[in-house]
Amino acid sequence: MHESGSELGYTVGENSSEYFQFVLKPGCAIRRWEYVEISYPDHSIVGRVERIASRSDLLKDNLGYEGVERYVKNDINEIVDICTGSTLGTVENGKLTKSRYLIRPGTLVKRAGVKILTEIFNPPEEGALNVGTLIGREDVRVSVNVNGLRRHLAIVAQTGAGKSHSAGVIMEELMKKGASVIVLDPHADYVLMRQGEGGRSYSPFIRIFRTPLSTGRYSRDNVGIVEDFTLRFSDLEPDEISDIMGIKENWTNLRKIVEDMHSSMKGLKDLEDFMMSTEKIPPEDRKKISARIRFIKKIKSIFSTRTTGLKDYVSPGQLSIMDLSGMDQYLANYFSFRVINEIMDAKVSYDYEYPVFIFIEEAHNFIPPGTNTKISQTIKRIASEGRKFGVFLVVITQRPGKIDQDVLSQCNSQIILRVTNPLDKKALMDSAESISDAIIEDLSSLETGEAILVGEFVRIPIIAKIRERETKEGGGDVDIASLLIRAREERDRNISIEGDRERVKNIFGG
Repeated sequence: MHESGSELGYTVGENSSEYFQFVLKPGCAIRRWEYVEISYPDHSIVGRVERIASRSDLLKDNLGYEGVERYVKNDINEIVDICTGSTLGTVENGKLTKSRYLIRPGTLVKRAGVKILTEIFNPPEEGALNVGTLIGREDVRVSVNVNGLRRHLAIVAQTGAGKSHSAGVIMEELMKKGASVIVLDPHADYVLMRQGEGGRSYSPFIRIFRTPLSTGRYSRDNVGIVEDFTLRFSDLEPDEISDIMGIKENWTNLRKIVEDMHSSMKGLKDLEDFMMSTEKIPPEDRKKISARIRFIKKIKSIFSTRTTGLKDYVSPGQLSIMDLSGMDQYLANYFSFRVINEIMDAKVSYDYEYPVFIFIEEAHNFIPPGTNTKISQTIKRIASEGRKFGVFLVVITQRPGKIDQDVLSQCNSQIILRVTNPLDKKALMDSAESISDAIIEDLSSLETGEAILVGEFVRIPIIAKIRERETKEGGGDVDIASLLIRAREERDRNISIEGDRERVKNIFGG
């Protein structure tokens, strides 16, 4: 790590209040995105290096190899390293404001010190969430302001870039603040969060709910108690039964059949009653609904004597992970709608006082463009109105180009990790004014776990290394190399065993 506050060079050429350039002092090493400082008696200007160029007036590109070689071997050369920086702001009395000062040529430029960077990126605020460190400056912690999440957050990255890791860090920080957190988890990526360092329990306020359909790769041994996420059939209205059966809202004929079956139910009004009611509808209707009846029989394990409700999964300081793995999308849509709609109703009616943060993993599957399902309607409603009632979204996706742009544009803060798809980059540009061309250009070069933080939860755009998780991570990519090693070892053991059997046969016969 280079010494902070050290001299780097002097400003040269044409400078303005937004951009400046400086010639680098011989022997100094500097990297793109490094932070620099220009000090004055009553204020300091902080900037970030966006471009580094090396120039020689002698070694022109038309000189040819032999000409260049003569200059190099005779040590005749005049190389000038020029850095171009953008102004982040002016720091006066510990506060960062938009810079309006002119930077003149011949002004000394220094590497930004820990103190001034900490004042900018990790201010001592009550609502600070610790998310990591500055890239290239592990001595400077980075925090975001929880109040910036009032207008929702998007976490965007291609597969394997660290979006679930980053989401887990935000969940940990919100739990420390006492927030109520709900996670819609389609692939059981967050179910191991109960475990902390060394396998110890991280928090007693993390609860995991799973349906009998779950295919998540975990058990009581590695997560502890897992609670049932079930429905009591008698609590369901006809429209809800149709949703569970995968009958779309515009399939009015099938929905009418379900309604007729429901109205003819007698006795306990449970699933068996519902299926028996097929005998009371016309044969042609019975034929139309038969495939859906077979499906609901197949998933009958989701029905129980009790419906999991709001008081189970919403409580101050509680993180509730709703394991949706093993479900078809429309069934996941129904369970998710039931949860977040109940939360929204409770907040609108003031039945629950405290802020609720809803994390939606694989959000592009719940709110693709042009959809008008119940789950998409509810998410859109929370995106537009939720902040008035204390319900906040964290939208997590690897395909911002395939998510409803009205919802994405309502997320006024973003954690953006590596993104390479041009359509996804364009979607990000269209969704937020704070995302500049320079930020978009750099997204492809980010390493795993590196992120650009922009929007209302930070003072200025930040390029950060997301900190290590305190909780255990689930999901993630399969380590092919290590699994192949184990496969070869098992193959060799099997060959050895088979060889032993053959030798025994030869000795004893048979």
